[in-house]
Parts: sequence; C-alpha cells; structure tokens
Amino acid sequence: MPGLSIGILLLIGFGYSLGYKIPTPTVELLENSFRVSIPDEVGVKVVAFNVNRNRNFTSFNQGQFTVRLTEPKNGSWYNDFNSGALRAQDVLYLWTSVQHEKALYQDLVQPLQVCSLGGDYLPKGCSSDEDLTYDNRLNTEETASEPPSPSVCEPSLSTVSPPIGAPICKGQLLFEETFDQLNETLWIHEVRLPLDTKDAEFVLYDGKAKAEDGHLVMEPLLWSSYRPDLSINNARIDLAERCTGTHERLRECVLQTTRSGPKGIMPPVVTPRVSTKESFAFQYGRIEIRARLPKGDWLVPLLLLEPLTEWYGQTGYESGQLRVAMARGNTQLRMPRGKLVDGRTLYAGPVISTDAHQREDLWVSQRRNSHFGDDFHTYSLDWSSSRLLFSVDGQIYGEMLNGFAELDLNPRWKQGAIMAPFDRMFYISLGLSVGGFGDFVDNLRTASYEKPWLNYHPQARLQFYRAQEQWLPTWKQPSLRVDYIRVYAN
Repeated sequence: MPGLSIGILLLIGFGYSLGYKIPTPTVELLENSFRVSIPDEVGVKVVAFNVNRNRNFTSFNQGQFTVRLTEPKNGSWYNDFNSGALRAQDVLYLWTSVQHEKALYQDLVQPLQVCSLGGDYLPKGCSSDEDLTYDNRLNTEETASEPPSPSVCEPSLSTVSPPIGAPICKGQLLFEETFDQLNETLWIHEVRLPLDTKDAEFVLYDGKAKAEDGHLVMEPLLWSSYRPDLSINNARIDLAERCTGTHERLRECVLQTTRSGPKGIMPPVVTPRVSTKESFAFQYGRIEIRARLPKGDWLVPLLLLEPLTEWYGQTGYESGQLRVAMARGNTQLRMPRGKLVDGRTLYAGPVISTDAHQREDLWVSQRRNSHFGDDFHTYSLDWSSSRLLFSVDGQIYGEMLNGFAELDLNPRWKQGAIMAPFDRMFYISLGLSVGGFGDFVDNLRTASYEKPWLNYHPQARLQFYRAQEQWLPTWKQPSLRVDYIRVYAN
C-alpha cells in the first residue's frame, strides 16, 4: 500500500466463502479424556478447538483446553483432550475456529452437559433412577452436592474508567447496553458543529436519538424541518449553553451564514450523536455492536471509539479514532476506475488522517452480495496491546498489528506504547453523518449521477445541498438502528 512502512499491516484478506458453515462438533467421552471432532470437508485448511470446563466463554478467548490442527485424520479433524475423569454435573463450553479456503470462521456452540455426551465412559450419576443401584444413588447424591469447579480469574490488561475497584478477569463483561430505554445518565447527546477541518461532515449534531422496540434509533433531519424559521443561507445560530464542543467555541457552537459568505449555507442535515464520554471508557477489550446500518446516498454510520483524553494532540486525529464498522449508505457507488465502494463493502480500522485516500488505505474491508443495511449484523473489534482484530457475525476479516508510529504522521506516537495512539482510554461514540471530505473521494459515481461536491471546495456544502433532488429520494431507510453493545475484557 502506498506510503506504508513494510510490516505495519498483516491483513487477513479473507473473502466471503459462500455456503460454508462450521459443522456442529461431536464430543465423545473416553476413559480419562474426551474427543472433539468435526468432519473434513473440501477447502478446510486449519481447525482449532477451545474448551472450558464449568466456565462459559464470553468472547472468543483461549480455552482451558485448546488445540490448533493443520491436518485431518481419517476424514475428520479431531483431538483427544486429557481432562481426567469428568463428573455427571460438569458442563463443557466449546467454540470452534475453521479456516475454509481464505476465510476464517468462528462458532460458539450451546453448553454441553457431560451426561448428554456420547461414548462408553459416562460418569456415575448419568444413568436414570430406575437403573441405579443403591450405592450408585448414594454416589450420585454425594457427587451432585459438590460445588462446581470455581472459575479461575486470568488477569486482564483491560482497564476501565471509572475504575471498578476489583481485579478485571479475561472474558469479563465490562459494559452492556440493550436500549430498552435511552439512559440519559449513560449517553450524552452531542450538540455541536463539526470542526472546520479537512473532513468536516455536512451536518449539525443536534438530533435526538430515541429508544424504540429495544433499539437505539438515530435518524437524519433536514434543516427545513429542524429550523423552519431560519433561512438556510442567511442566518445565525448560537448553540449557547447546550453546545458540547470542547475545542473552539466559535467554530463548534456559533455559525453565521450570508448569501455571499464562503460557506454559503447552514449544514443541510441535522443528525444525532451520542457517547459515553462522561460515563464509560476502556483501554483494551472486545467491543461487539449489533446494528442495522442506514441506506441512502452519502449516509455514513458512526460506530466509533474515540480518545477520552487527546493525549497525542487535538487536530487531524493525532490521538486517533477507531471505527468498529462502516459501510456507506449508497446502494451503488463506484470509484473512477470502477471499484465498488457502496453499502455492500464493509470497512473498519483506525482513523489517523483526514485524507480520504490515506484513510481507506489503512482500513480492512469485506465485500458481500447484499447491502449491510438490509439486516442486522454483529460488528466486533478485539483491541489488545499489540493488535486490532475485526470480525462480522463471528467471521474475522482483518487484522492490524502495531506500528502506527512508523507512518511518521505524529512524532509523539513514538513516545507511547507500541499501539500508540491506541494505547489510551477510549469511549463509545454512535452517530450518523452525511457527506464530507474524509469518507468520499472525488469523482465517485452512483447509478445515475456523479458525486455532487468537490472536496475542499469552499462551497462544497452548498454543492451538496443543491443536489438534494438526486440524493434525498434514495433515503428510503436512512436511520441507524443499534440493538446492543457489549464490551469484554481481553
């Protein structure tokens, strides 16, 4: 990739293998061990099993019993785990990872009661009462009264703000939001104008998110509906004490437009944006967001992690931003040379530059046959002290290793840890954006018209607004809907 130091990225450029599904593993009890297996299939390259005894998996972490297989045997992929004698009340938890062709899949199965497993070595207490002898019944009662094996806390590198006052264990649930209602003490609404930077969106952040049917719903609103009393091209707005901007008040909280002014108009669209900046932040962990992305030309969903303190600088993403997932709302969008970059292509990765070309060069992506706004999907980012790992619906599609300092975009990154600038606390930010310069390069084309504005043009916002008859009819499903968010320690 142009301009990148060699070794900065290790992309799992895995395509989407249509039609493959991990078979449900077979677990068989042996004398002092148990066997886990799946049948071999054409295209399977690597299989890994991870098993816990009496401890659930809350994410795809390494198990108490783990193995990575690179060759099948006798038509199956299997491994015998030396567990010692299992008890009747034991429960096994299992997840499987399979590389099929160039795609990596992960699947978590339902908990497995030991007595429901196959094999000739069921422990005492698994037979029905009619078949038990008196001695066996005594053994069963004694065994059943034994408490399950205590969970072992593996220390985690994850930290949270505010601190929870107790050791954090790997796999521990740190944050969960299901949006049965909109908790105003947890989520604060942003009220501000985007900074006048090279990637400023064509929006005013002053919309109101709502909880509806167990979902967070964020919808765009045209200026004419937001302030019908104010002209879009000759007005003044002061967000006053409601403004949440923290950088430059005059640029984030106050806007004056005149017909002859350089900006031309007010932001043509008003959208919601909420965050946990004042209630929850974390450093290192796995975040899962189940959401349905918006559909409509030039709409951009914001599923973000943003820096709690701008340790490395306040401009040009010097302190970084992480996109958990992003797919443009356009149903068809092509680059000048024909590459499709519409809503069927999922992107994720770091934002450390305002330049659209350089930004996309850093991102991982996956192309599918349907728009990501057609249905809900679970988007995940596993963020550790050495890597960023991205997945959708359990399928890993990209990995980025440390070394951002090698890009020489900010000399201060070299003073941080190897993941700098992603070695600090980040908070969750959700929103909806429209247009702008950072997510849309010039000369893009939809099915029927060309991108209606030029990046960095002083009246780009006005150019976009004047093309309203082209893009507004495509906004058939313009809302971002979020089902849940979970954060686990890693």
